[in-house]
Amino acid sequence: MKRKLGLFLYEEMDYKAAEDWLNRQAAAGWELDRIWLNVLAWFRPSGRTDLRYCVDLHRKPDEYALDMEDYYQLCADAGWEYVAQSGGMAIFASSPVARPVPLQTDRKMEERTYWKRAIRPAILGHLLLLGLLAALAALWGWLQWRGVGRAVKPSEILCSTACLLGALGVLCCVIGLLWSIPAGLLHWRRWKRAVEREEPVASSPFWSRFRGGVGWLGWLLMELCVIFQLVELFIPFLGYSGYDVAAHRPELRERPLAMAEEMGVDPNAVTYIREEPVWSLLVQGLRYHEDAREEEGYQFLSCDRYTCVSDGYASLLVRAIRWESGRSGYEAYGLLDFVPVELGLDESWSARDGSFLLLREGRTVALVGAHILDGGAPDLTGERMWNAVLERLDLE
Repeated sequence: MKRKLGLFLYEEMDYKAAEDWLNRQAAAGWELDRIWLNVLAWFRPSGRTDLRYCVDLHRKPDEYALDMEDYYQLCADAGWEYVAQSGGMAIFASSPVARPVPLQTDRKMEERTYWKRAIRPAILGHLLLLGLLAALAALWGWLQWRGVGRAVKPSEILCSTACLLGALGVLCCVIGLLWSIPAGLLHWRRWKRAVEREEPVASSPFWSRFRGGVGWLGWLLMELCVIFQLVELFIPFLGYSGYDVAAHRPELRERPLAMAEEMGVDPNAVTYIREEPVWSLLVQGLRYHEDAREEEGYQFLSCDRYTCVSDGYASLLVRAIRWESGRSGYEAYGLLDFVPVELGLDESWSARDGSFLLLREGRTVALVGAHILDGGAPDLTGERMWNAVLERLDLE
């Protein structure tokens, strides 16, 4: 049987708009079968021309009035058959060959019910959630300012699907909450005016669905954030950190990474390596570090390479890395004040007399650096060394 899926994105304060939407579906020949997860509305062909819907503010189980069996029987006597429940909204369809009467006939009583069951809980609940989000944001900012815990860097957010989904989810939730509070008060004012003038209550199905969709999208993104966060917890275990250089370094030489050979360091002097995969829906790459010990002293070499989903996203990432390197520092190397340098790429910067390079070519971003503990790090912008680094990075 042919079926249709729709999004039921209405809050209790918009139950009249939900009723109008369902009646439009009925006029188009669709009958509501069920609502899944309070948001997915399944329709089937109705074949009826007299089908109408009524949405009533009534929870299941209802804490306000009658028990459910008596309530359903009362509605059936009025010509309405129970179909589905979504949050605090009970949805009824008109019985075949019946002349249903309105479930709410006392406008004043309906107005009081609307305030008690829809507007007041929505405003108080949304204010409470906004207060909680504000308190959590203030606590996080205070902890970051006091240096408690590790600061979250912009580049880490851009390289994490979980962080991006979480940030977008919080933004959608805040927008939805801020929007719903004045919308609820406006609805309440319209209701009072309509009751006083004995006019039908006006509804706005489009904006009601849009506002409900913003809030629903926010919670969906937050749930996806948790799922991706669990996935990303295991990504570091796919890398390697240790002193077994001979067993792991040859494999890494097959990847587009600038290593000791390209920075003028004897590869046999490398004593420690660390690789950390980077994976998200928008960025894939590898962060690589190796320690070497030569007569000049201890040398620390790094190469981070990222492939982004687009040139624009790569440009955003490279600017985030540049900004945080000059303010919070790059790993254990301290602050890096990158300045523009012409190297024939889309964008390029250097720091510490050319011993650190920040590069972007198309969708690829790379940060390459060499640090000698006693000073005297190599200049990677020199022709021979730069050509070797450029060839190894295989910038797109």
